Amino acid sequence: MKRFVLLVMMTVSVVLAQGCAGRYGKQPLPDQQTATVVFRPTDAEAVLSCVGAQRKMTRKEFKAAYAEAAERFAKSKGDADARNQICLSLHPYAGYKQFKEGMDQLSRYIQNHPDAAPGLQGIYLLMQRIDREKTIRWTQNNKTSDEKEGLESENKDLAERNELLEQAATQDRNRVNELQNQIEQLKNIENIIKNRER
Repeated sequence: MKRFVLLVMMTVSVVLAQGCAGRYGKQPLPDQQTATVVFRPTDAEAVLSCVGAQRKMTRKEFKAAYAEAAERFAKSKGDADARNQICLSLHPYAGYKQFKEGMDQLSRYIQNHPDAAPGLQGIYLLMQRIDREKTIRWTQNNKTSDEKEGLESENKDLAERNELLEQAATQDRNRVNELQNQIEQLKNIENIIKNRER
């Protein structure tokens, strides 16, 4: 009898377990809502996703978008407009002045939003690195340009000197020819005098 009671209890517990699992494990209760996850991108993610989204702009589209972003920010001073201007300053078509404005804008944004600073600080450090590289390249280009101008000036001086030497050589050849003609005339005069003396 003990075995029979034990067997009945096990069967009842299995049936109850399946019923509970079926009700609570597979389907939510009708009065409960499913959980929703809300994703709010950080300021750094917003800037970086904007950079990715704007990369296929044409030069004309970029100029129009940058002018509009700068105008909108000047009017509103809003965070979204500031992030948009920072994003556009990182575009390959952005000029150096636009890049520097975006860098300054990012610096101010970090100061005004210390909670967003960790992510944005990385972008700012990258912008500083890009700025240093641009400055180095600009300095090298200026140095190369100065060297080129120096070489062109030296080449011009050498060309002028060469021209003067060629003119002098031409004058010397003309003088030599003139002297040879005079020598020939003197020889002729000498021959005439010798012939008369005979």
